[in-house]
Amino acid sequence: MTTNRSLAALIGLALLGGCAAGTEYRRPALPLPAAFHNAPLIVEPGGRPWWRDFADPMLDDLVARGLKGGFDVEAAMARVDQARAAAGSARAARMPSGSLDGSAVQTRQSLRAGLGQIADYVPDFDRTQDSFELVGGASWELDLAGGLKRGREAAVAELEAAVADSQAVRLTVAAEIGDAYILLRSAQRRRSIAVDQAAAAQKLENIVRARFVHGAAARFELDQSRASTAAISAGIAEFDQAAQAQLARLAVLAGGLPDSVVQALERPEPVPVAGFAAMGLPADLMRRRPDLVAAERRVAAGHARLGVALAEYYPKFTLSGLLGFQGNDAGRLFSGPASVVQGGLGLRWRLFDFGRVDAEVARAKGAEREAIAQFRNAALRAAEDVERAVVAWRTARAREAVHAEEVRAATAACDALDRAYRAGHVSLAELVEAQRRVLQAADALALAQGDAARATVAGWRAFGG
Repeated sequence: MTTNRSLAALIGLALLGGCAAGTEYRRPALPLPAAFHNAPLIVEPGGRPWWRDFADPMLDDLVARGLKGGFDVEAAMARVDQARAAAGSARAARMPSGSLDGSAVQTRQSLRAGLGQIADYVPDFDRTQDSFELVGGASWELDLAGGLKRGREAAVAELEAAVADSQAVRLTVAAEIGDAYILLRSAQRRRSIAVDQAAAAQKLENIVRARFVHGAAARFELDQSRASTAAISAGIAEFDQAAQAQLARLAVLAGGLPDSVVQALERPEPVPVAGFAAMGLPADLMRRRPDLVAAERRVAAGHARLGVALAEYYPKFTLSGLLGFQGNDAGRLFSGPASVVQGGLGLRWRLFDFGRVDAEVARAKGAEREAIAQFRNAALRAAEDVERAVVAWRTARAREAVHAEEVRAATAACDALDRAYRAGHVSLAELVEAQRRVLQAADALALAQGDAARATVAGWRAFGG
């Protein structure tokens, strides 16, 4: 009776401990503003993939390749599988476990050790002995303190974080492919303009050289024209290098590119253009940014791990049972006299280990605080990404408008000089210089268009795709 009362007291203490093994999780508040400073227009983003807005089949194909065959995506999905397995293990830990053991053993007893030493005094002593056993057992840890429950909550939260991480990787891969593709097309466009610039510079250099030969131009004028031609030619090589670098970058992001795709990419195409990402409220970042979702899930996992540590203050009880048969005769193994039945209640309590438990709890609290700080910092960084992307896009669009006007004005001036040249009113050198100014303005416009397209990609990435 005394033993039963003591056991009941221990179980009651454990039940009380179940209420103390951590608290229910609540998501931490975020230090986000009510609205973006540089994105006042609130538009709910659409549901289709952002890269479709560029209406570029080659970009669509590259993104599809990267999301399907990119090794970054494959590694992220492997991490999801690992987290899913861990969550399954944590779920199984709360369930009873069973096993089935069987054996058939034959032993020849030594006559100089153990029972064999009495062989001389026992008539018909049989040195050979058989032993048969078939036993099924089961055990179940009673999660009275809630430690296993919190462990499963932590594992599920970590699985959800891994899934969100995989979405973040997919978003990053798609955005990196878009950025690399835009840089490639921008380099190709600017290289084409540079080739025309080099031709115009060479034409002007030929004119200056002819004038120098006839004494109508000074030496420094010829040197200046030659330096200008060389500088433009060097720029062509730089654009070639930039294009090849982006081709290599695309190959890595897409997990390798076949020769047909590489050849298609090497053919110059216009820089893709799309409208800017639709912006919502800063609070929308929490449901749209997968990296924020992952950071918040890690906070939840840290909170649950704290509950696991707190549960170590309380005793753990395990129910166990065994049912089977044991005997020396295989023919009578399944008879009633050979049956074995056993049941028990186990207790494990780290009663004199509270110093280590205190340390584990302190460590879990520190890990939770760290996760909260990282979550809040990630939210502020996300808002910063949106603000910077919007500013970059507006700046690029403003530059694009200025350079577009510059191209129109330079083209109109060049057309007027062309008519004047045909009428004999201006020299060829003046006309060639006007043509070069048109090409310079076109290069600045192409650069601004590429920057605007890249800012569009950055905006989508910042707001969560």
